[in-house]
Amino acid sequence: MRRSSGFSSLLTLLRAVSVAVVFATLAVSCFDSTGPNPYALPPGISYIRVDGSDSAKAAFVSLAPDALSSAPSPSATVVTSSGASFSTSIPGFKYMKSHPAFAPEAIPNIIVPQDSLSDDGLLAGVPLGFHFDFYGVTYDSLNIYMNGFITFGSPVRDPLGLGFFRGDQIPNTGNPNNLIAFAWTDWNPKKVVGGVRFETRGTAPHRRFLLQFNNVPEALGRGLLMMQLVLNESTNDITIYTNTMNITNSGDRVTQGIENSDGTAAAFDSVTNPINRVVSARVRGFFSLSNDAVRFTPPRPPVVNAPKDTVVPTEAASVPPQAASIGVQSTLVPTSPLGKCDALIDPGFATASSEAGIASVAGVRSDDGSLPLIGRYPKGNTTITWTAVDSNGVQVRASQLVTVVDKENPLIVVPGDLTADNDPHLPSAVVSAGAATADDNCHEVTVSSSRSDGAALGAPFMVGLTTVTWTATDGSGNSASAKQQVTVRDVESPTLAAPDSFSVNATSPGGAVVTYTLTATDNVAVASILCNRLSGTVFPIGDNTVECTASDAAGNTAKASFKVFVVDARAQMWNLMQYIRGLGLSEGVSNPLFNQVSAAYNDASLAQECKKLGDFLFMLSKKNQTIPSIGVTTMITDASRIMAVLGCGNAPDATQGNASQLNKS
Repeated sequence: MRRSSGFSSLLTLLRAVSVAVVFATLAVSCFDSTGPNPYALPPGISYIRVDGSDSAKAAFVSLAPDALSSAPSPSATVVTSSGASFSTSIPGFKYMKSHPAFAPEAIPNIIVPQDSLSDDGLLAGVPLGFHFDFYGVTYDSLNIYMNGFITFGSPVRDPLGLGFFRGDQIPNTGNPNNLIAFAWTDWNPKKVVGGVRFETRGTAPHRRFLLQFNNVPEALGRGLLMMQLVLNESTNDITIYTNTMNITNSGDRVTQGIENSDGTAAAFDSVTNPINRVVSARVRGFFSLSNDAVRFTPPRPPVVNAPKDTVVPTEAASVPPQAASIGVQSTLVPTSPLGKCDALIDPGFATASSEAGIASVAGVRSDDGSLPLIGRYPKGNTTITWTAVDSNGVQVRASQLVTVVDKENPLIVVPGDLTADNDPHLPSAVVSAGAATADDNCHEVTVSSSRSDGAALGAPFMVGLTTVTWTATDGSGNSASAKQQVTVRDVESPTLAAPDSFSVNATSPGGAVVTYTLTATDNVAVASILCNRLSGTVFPIGDNTVECTASDAAGNTAKASFKVFVVDARAQMWNLMQYIRGLGLSEGVSNPLFNQVSAAYNDASLAQECKKLGDFLFMLSKKNQTIPSIGVTTMITDASRIMAVLGCGNAPDATQGNASQLNKS
């Protein structure tokens, strides 16, 4: 309950005079009408009737101090009409008072029904139509007290039953609290039709709740109140437009201002006495207002503007790395220290502004709050949280992103070029290529390799040149590559197999066409086989040495040789005589044939040789009935060939069926 001196005595007095107090709660609903009804209240609103008797009020006044406004509580700030001030409520929460132009809106349209009103009652649970912040707490409804104030939260009743009829001290921890007193004193809206009106106007987020006391008379005097209270959704401003406010009952006191929920803080304006020019607070005073406007603005959060986000590269090395040539190999070699994995950054400084004044602006780094803002920042994202605090203690934060980007390529050193001989009998060699080493300014580097032949690094290297490309990649995707060459030499000679030496019979005076077969192999491939006498060509009569060389692509060679003896006509005649003897014919058949060949063999004249061989063939034709056919064929072939070697002009061609002709003759 509200604190007041002599409270116990007052209760005793009130019992003695039998105060007539009536409490009634009326649920008011809309009229059953199809059109707008100005006397229809929104659902859920309750009217609580409180009718305090005049005698009880007089008794209360007689016991209350008769002085006008007493000194405000030290927790409040007395303000003057010369400028804006603040009053503290909850820690860090202050309202600013200002004087806007007197510009009330059109009269609200919802009228509280007169027959529901009482002298000191209240309208509970009136919806605002939006959320309104009052002293840091959000509400969506309020309570309208007929004695010139509203409260937020649950409605409270005067324990004395007098309806809080007299404007009292603010701040004050006694009830009522959490209030906006636009003209708190003893009014009686029941005496006038449409004296209390309200309405919510506008569209989100700029809606406004309007409450108007329209020509409401003083309860026990001739005073009058015409006032409009405006609560603003977007700004949470409280504006009191007072067209007329005066009181005539010397026992009445008026309070205009706002008070927080526990009565520990308040804000209010001042008033100047037109007679003695004394400035006093509009708290528990005896004063009048005309065309007056006062606005209470909640603390606006300070505005903090963080510096722009920053993106910088990591700090580079003092001297860029250079490429050095080692033999025939080009390899990156560090000739200076690596760069750093961070950067020295001055992120700038945030700016802030506030109606209440800025007490401090500070930034804290997300990586380490103890590190200075101007300093080294690691690779990646670091958030600086800037906090601005105004003089009310209200804090606002803004973020700045500092990004350090690593764009420095790693340094890579690859193994030297390698040369190896092929493994025996293989076109390849198992070679250990070694491993590349790499470093990076951020020391988060991986090394990979790829071979030009697509094989795995540990696979055998084929004869020839294979390039190994080594690549170092850091955590930011930067990379550097260098090449290593692995050469496998083919040092293995081919193998070459030649036939054994052999002899062939000459088939013409120039010799004989000789064919032979060579076999050559190589660990890689035989590139060529070259011989001084080619197979399928005419070899001259006599000894012929064939010399062959097999070569591979690497220039390795293998040599082989053999002899081919081309038998002349005289030796062939000797061989024919031995063949005749070997047939085992009767002497009557064998001797004549043998003698003909022998005569040719022993006669040095070509003509006689040709004649005797011709006679041999003629005689063979006569005696062939007694000779096996295979023997006839062989002897005809041999004699014909010998005649061809001798160059006999009419020598039968043994290859064209002469033996058959002779057999038929």
